[in-house]
Amino acid sequence: MPAPGEGFLGQPFDPLLSRLYAEMSGAMLGDFQIYPFRDIDNVVRRINEGMRMLGDEPYASSLVFGQIPLLAYYLATVPPLADASGIQPVIFINGYEGDEVLPVASNVDAFLSVFSTYLERAVAAPEFSLDGRIRLPFPRSVLDVVARDRALVAAMSSGQFDRLLNTEESREWVAQVIGAAR
Repeated sequence: MPAPGEGFLGQPFDPLLSRLYAEMSGAMLGDFQIYPFRDIDNVVRRINEGMRMLGDEPYASSLVFGQIPLLAYYLATVPPLADASGIQPVIFINGYEGDEVLPVASNVDAFLSVFSTYLERAVAAPEFSLDGRIRLPFPRSVLDVVARDRALVAAMSSGQFDRLLNTEESREWVAQVIGAAR
């Protein structure tokens, strides 16, 4: 496993993601899977190599570390947008909508906090008590929580994510988060 900042597939590995993998190889968080890293197949390497074969964004600039199983909804860090400490923001990629990119957290720890709130809201929803299935859309159902991440909002406001915002929905998301932060 890469040490914090060590190269992985040609990009520095996020220190917080490295720490997470030092504690556990992978996990299921509600309906979200953090890919295992230390398995024989090294899912993180295999998935990212496959996605980068075409050289398209956002995959060329990101490191996908998880997804909603069986669906093309991915979570990734963005090494080119790392801060001075090497800490990388987290994006949600909707593979069904032209690889729509939605910035969701300024770092992995902030993402875990946002996702925790999402799970709390999802299980409190009346629909969940009917059939035990999560029906709230991530990340749109926690836009207010994403907007509290001042470092993320500052990065969005300064245009750091602009080259990854490849759909109108992506640009609308950024505008909504910035607007909610005010």
